[in-house]
Amino acid sequence: MTVAKAAHEADINHERISRWATAAIYGFEHVLAPLLLRGRPPKDRNAEQQAQRLAITQALLGIATSLLVHISWRKPAVRALAVGAYHRLKQEHPRLTQKAFCEAMALPTRTLRYWLAHLEPEAPASTSPVAPAPPALPPRKRSPRRPRFSFQVVLPDTQLAGDTTGLSAFDCDLKLIATQDIGGRDENLLESVIVDDHENADLVVQAFTEAIDGREGFQAIVDQGTPYMAKATREALEALGAEHAPQVDGTPTDKATIERAFETAKSIAAPLLALTDRLVQKLPALCNTKLAIALTTLLVAALLKSYQAGARAHRRAAMERLGLSREDLLEAAQEHRERSRAEDRSRLLLLESIHDAYDIQRPVKRFVRSLRHFPLEVLRRAERAFGTQVHRDDIRDRASYFFAIVRRLHEDFLAERARRKAEEEQHQRRQAIEDEHTARQQARGESPATWLREPLEALAAQWRPESRDLLFGGIGIGRRWMLDAITLLVERHGQLAARDIADGVFHRFATAFTDRLGHDGLDAIWTLLDQQLPPRPEATDQSRCTQDFAAAILSRAGPEQRSAPEGALSNLPARPGGS
Repeated sequence: MTVAKAAHEADINHERISRWATAAIYGFEHVLAPLLLRGRPPKDRNAEQQAQRLAITQALLGIATSLLVHISWRKPAVRALAVGAYHRLKQEHPRLTQKAFCEAMALPTRTLRYWLAHLEPEAPASTSPVAPAPPALPPRKRSPRRPRFSFQVVLPDTQLAGDTTGLSAFDCDLKLIATQDIGGRDENLLESVIVDDHENADLVVQAFTEAIDGREGFQAIVDQGTPYMAKATREALEALGAEHAPQVDGTPTDKATIERAFETAKSIAAPLLALTDRLVQKLPALCNTKLAIALTTLLVAALLKSYQAGARAHRRAAMERLGLSREDLLEAAQEHRERSRAEDRSRLLLLESIHDAYDIQRPVKRFVRSLRHFPLEVLRRAERAFGTQVHRDDIRDRASYFFAIVRRLHEDFLAERARRKAEEEQHQRRQAIEDEHTARQQARGESPATWLREPLEALAAQWRPESRDLLFGGIGIGRRWMLDAITLLVERHGQLAARDIADGVFHRFATAFTDRLGHDGLDAIWTLLDQQLPPRPEATDQSRCTQDFAAAILSRAGPEQRSAPEGALSNLPARPGGS
C-alpha cells in the first residue's frame, strides 16, 4: 500500500505525512552521521577549557587560603563579609557545608558557628552616647611660661596662700580650710589644716595664725570670698604683721599652688572617704558630724605626712636655687610680691586719687576700705560716670552717691561677665557637638559596615506593630544613611563584597531585633535594604542539560571533519571510537 492510499484511508493529507517522514529521517541522519565518522571522535574543547580553569581556580584558592591564615578576623567589616558570603553561597549552593567554607577561608569552624548564633561583641555605633574621640593633634609649640611659682622665684616665708575646699565623710559635707607657704611647699605641702562643717572668718583667722606662728612679713594671698575679705580677717592679718593681698575675682590661677595641693590631697583621700560614705549606707548611725570631722582631720594629717615623706619637691627646689645669690633670690621674691599685690595697690591708689580729686567728705581710710573689694575695672567705670555728675549741686553726700554708682556698675559688670561666661559655655557646647559630629563622620568613613547598623536601627524605630508596616514606608533619615553606607561599601570593597558585608550586618541586626520586630518587620527592612544593594550574581551551572536531551548528548562540538556518508556507507554499523 502506498503512502498516498494509506493517507486517503485515514483521511489525512498525504503531503503532511511526507513532510513528517522527511523531518524524522533528517533528524535521525543528523544524529547518526557523527557516529559513523572514521577516526577518533573530536575533543570537547569547552570541557578541556573548563578543566583548565578549574585547576587554576583551585590553585589560586589554595594560595588565598594560605594567605587568609595570617589575616585577623577581629575587624567588624571582615566578620560581616564572612557571614554574608556564607549566607549567599549557602543559598546559591545548598550542598555547601560550613566545614568546606571554613577550610577555604582558613577560618575555624566553631568561630563561624559562634558568629551565626551570637551577636557581635562590639556595641552598635548608634547606641554609644558619645562618638569616638577625634585623633589627638600634635602638640602646639608655645612660648616658655613665666615661672610665677617656681622655687627660684618665690622664697619661703614670703607668701602664704589660703583657700577652702569641700569634702564628704560619713555622708556629711565638710569644709577643708588650709594655708600654704608657696615658696616653702617643698618642706610642707600645707602649713595649717582645719576641718569643720562650715566656713567663717574665725576659722580663717585660726588657720593663718597657726601658719604664721609669730613670723612677720608674710603676704596673705586670698580670694574674694566673704570669710577672707571680712573685717575680722583683715584686722587679724594686720595684727600678725601680714599683708592682706586679695586676688582678682574669678582668677583661681593666682593661687594655683594651693589649688593643686587640694587636688593632690583629695585624690589620695578619695577612696578612704568614699568608704566612709558606703559605711553610712549600711550603718546610718555613723552619720555624725563630729565623727566625720575627727576622722577627716586625722586622715588628712596622715596623708600629708606620707606624701611629704615621698615627695621630690625638696630636691627640685634645691636644684633650682643652686647657683643663685642671696640678692638674686631677694629680688625675685620682691618682684613676685609686687605682682601679687599689683591689683590691690592699683585699687588703693585709684580710690585715694578719687577721694582727693572730688573732695569727698569722708575719712580716706573708711572710704578706701568700703570700696577696695570691688574690681579695678568697675572702679574705673564708676570714676568716669561720677565725673559727669560731680558738678551737680543737689548731691548731698558724694561718697554715698559714688558708692551707689559703684554698686550699679558692679551689678552690670557681674551680669556682663555672666553673659560672657554663658556665651563661652555655649560656644564650648557647640564646639563639642561639632567635634562629635566630625568624629562620628570619621568613624563612619573608616567603618562603613558599622555605619550600616545605624540606618537599620533607625528603620527599626519606624516599625509599627499595630499596622505591620514601616512609618512613611521607611522614608526618612535611616533610608538616606543606608544609601550612603552602601555607596561607601561598594566604593571600598566592590559590589559582591559589599553585598556580602550587608548580608552579614543584617544577620546580626536580625538576631538582635527578632523579638522586637518579628519576621514581618525584618522582612520589611530587608526589602528596603535589598533594593539598595547591588544585584545578586546569577548562578551558572555548566553541567546543566537542555530540554533536547538527545541533541545535547549526541551532538558533537567543533567543526565537521568530513561530509556525511552517502550510499552504502549510510547503512554500515557505527564503529567504536578510536578505531
